[in-house]
Amino acid sequence: MAFREALQVADARDEEELLVYRAQQADTAAWDEIFQRNYDHIYSFVFCRTGDRSAAEDLTADVFLEAWRGVRRFKYRGTPLVSWLYRIARNLVADHLRRRGRSRTQPLPEDPRQVSGEGDEAEQVALWQSVSAAMKKLTLEQQQVLVIRFIQGMSLSETGALLGKNENAIKALEFRALKSVRRILNGAMASRVEG
Repeated sequence: MAFREALQVADARDEEELLVYRAQQADTAAWDEIFQRNYDHIYSFVFCRTGDRSAAEDLTADVFLEAWRGVRRFKYRGTPLVSWLYRIARNLVADHLRRRGRSRTQPLPEDPRQVSGEGDEAEQVALWQSVSAAMKKLTLEQQQVLVIRFIQGMSLSETGALLGKNENAIKALEFRALKSVRRILNGAMASRVEG
């Protein structure tokens, strides 16, 4: 890493540490900034897990409420604050799904234009529905890795921090998940051709 990049990373960490300190002092402007920076990431994570806009909105609000309640106990150690928020979200979603009697995620958004605006719309819809169906057949952990990495665009290290795993474990989960999705999609295509 170049010297300037290292300084930028250090400045970002210092800025976030200060933001956390301010939030711990009940600074409303700090909470507004935390909310603005992280709401979209947390909401999309929760929505991809629940498939329900109303539940996702409620659970996302609950994430920030839990963070507000627990921020005084939070110790900043250089890991991005959003990782802590994701852990809260993951726990709240798991509780929500347990209460509803579900152990797997709900379908990803049905609108493929949320992912890409290119190509024939009918092809996009069919492809997105196939990928969504394939994703449902993965383990919960594999689904989480694919959502965080490819829908939310987080890096391997960010994903690892969020899920409490090292980068190699995330790479392995991602590899197995993509291999399974590929196998499932190839099987579905083969059965369409035969049928």
